[in-house]
This record gives sequence, C-alpha cells and structure tokens, in this order.
Amino acid sequence: MVRPLHRIAALATLAGSLLAPAGATHAESIDLTRATCADFSAMTSNDQSQLVLWLAGYYAGGAQRPLLDVEKVTAAPAELLSLCGKTPQLPLLGAETRAVFLPAPTP
Repeated sequence: MVRPLHRIAALATLAGSLLAPAGATHAESIDLTRATCADFSAMTSNDQSQLVLWLAGYYAGGAQRPLLDVEKVTAAPAELLSLCGKTPQLPLLGAETRAVFLPAPTP
C-alpha cells in the first residue's frame, strides 16, 4: 500500500532531525556487528529511534526493497525492546531483528 505523501514527508523530516546534531560537538561511532540487544535497551529513546531508522534502511537495502514501511518503523522500537527483553545478548544484526522490519525470506 502506498503511503500518503504527507506521511512520507513527515518521516523524511523526522529522519533529517534525527541525523542532525542537537547541540552535540562530538560524534559517536557504534560497531553494529558487535552491538547486542542489551546495548539497544540501554540507549535513550531518541537513540533507539535513530538506530531503528538506520536498521530499517540497512535491511531494506540488503533485500533491495525500495519501500519504507512507516508503520513497521514506528512499531519497531517497542518490538525490539520486547525481543531484547527476552534475549539481551541477541545481536542487533541478525535474522531475529531483521524479522521486525521485513518478512522472512522465501526459500
């Protein structure tokens, strides 16, 4: 289903505001190949939202899917927190977290 243009514009504005520094003078790098659910759970809600948006793009790009499911991205922080509550040492880059954003790949 194609989303109304105003929702996409709002998401683009949100993405821009998440990526723009808010008075911060330093940038922090995160090695997501080593990041776990515990790391995600320890983040502020703003940082979780930023990471969720990045993860959505990462998984969509890997699957070569040019569509952004706004509802999935909006629901993803709560879904990841639920998943992470069950398995804190779960890697953030893996099949379980991918399933939050994309359907399972068909064989």
